[in-house]
Amino acid sequence: MNFFLMYLYALIDMKKQRTFYLIIILITLTFGSCKQGSVYHEYITIEGANWYSDSVLHYEVVIEDSISLNDFYINIRNNTDYPFSNLYLFLTTEFPNGHSTRDTIECILADKNGKWLGSGSGRIKDNKIMLQQALRFPLRGTYHFYLEQGMRHEQLKGIEDIGFSIEANRQ
Repeated sequence: MNFFLMYLYALIDMKKQRTFYLIIILITLTFGSCKQGSVYHEYITIEGANWYSDSVLHYEVVIEDSISLNDFYINIRNNTDYPFSNLYLFLTTEFPNGHSTRDTIECILADKNGKWLGSGSGRIKDNKIMLQQALRFPLRGTYHFYLEQGMRHEQLKGIEDIGFSIEANRQ
């Protein structure tokens, strides 16, 4: 009987060891799968999924590295109530020295047959749209990025979140 209890204790300890090693492996995989090249990533939620023409989204990015190449993306989460196949945006970039640029961007959210592009199997569709690839920041310091909807409608229904992300270029 004594031998049986010792065997049972040893078995329990082995299960604890296996559980411990399994947890360590899962933690390692979780942290190892995180985006290593993310320089900046932020979503701003559009209240009530109604983006008003006077609502300007602001992203503030502090840049210390003016040598590395970066890829710039706009991330759009729209629901299936969005009435258009595209989305025009105005992007204003303010540099650390006070200079600024303004661009008009067209984001295609559905194909010519009306099928939503991007990922997502429910009502929410997620699109990651490349703005610029392999670009260096010309200056170190704080950059301000401002996004406005440019669809000529006072209220734009169906836009849930707008994100802005910068990733290290992998080429």
